Amino acid sequence: MALLQILTIAILMIIVVLSVVIGSRAHQKEKEQTERRFRQLQLSNRADRVEYHLQSLKDIDTDTIASDALYDYYIDTLRELLQYTDDVERTEVRIAKAEDDRNAEPIEFNPTPSPLSFQQKANYKERLTKVAKMLLFLRRRGRLSNAHYKACYDYLRWLNLWVQLNRQIVQANKNFESGDVRVAQTLYGVILSHLKSDPIERPEKKVLQTFVTDKMKQIIAPKIEAIQDTENQEEALSQLLQNLNSNEGASDLINDKPERH
Repeated sequence: MALLQILTIAILMIIVVLSVVIGSRAHQKEKEQTERRFRQLQLSNRADRVEYHLQSLKDIDTDTIASDALYDYYIDTLRELLQYTDDVERTEVRIAKAEDDRNAEPIEFNPTPSPLSFQQKANYKERLTKVAKMLLFLRRRGRLSNAHYKACYDYLRWLNLWVQLNRQIVQANKNFESGDVRVAQTLYGVILSHLKSDPIERPEKKVLQTFVTDKMKQIIAPKIEAIQDTENQEEALSQLLQNLNSNEGASDLINDKPERH
């Protein structure tokens, strides 16, 4: 009888130990699965967010300086996601597409843009702000040097200015083409004023300045030709300068007289 009791107690103890071991392993496995699902969700959301920022730049991106930094982070995030996702194939497709998109040439800067609606301009400004915050996050994570971050930030500031000037540029070009050069001259003067007051140095800005200056020269050239044919050139020139005073930068073109043929 005593032996039977001992065996019963031993069996019960073994059952208890096994239950504890199995329960502990099950709890650990559940914990690991929970951590895995959390990490998967975290990486997936991060990848989606960076992808959104890349799409935000796509239609106005004339330089890869900011998008390259975002693609680096995006692709690294997707590659880490491969270790946690249950849909490996979909993630691999996203990586391949990201690498192809990264190798694509950015759009060429065009000083004769299509008009943007008020809502489109507001959307672009909001997106550029979010991209700037993402780039600041990357700098704080040590993925961008201070010099690289500043160059990216200056580029985003230029894009913001470019979006801001859209209405004036579109309207000025439209008036110039339709022959309403007086309104075109005023708008081109406003654009030059904005460009001169902004310290950003960008190739696109120089292209736009050259484009606007050339348009102003074409507008002013006939007036200068007419002055050269008048008897009282000083009075005519003074009157022209007064008309140009409202257009900052336009009067600078007076001294660059076209050659007479």
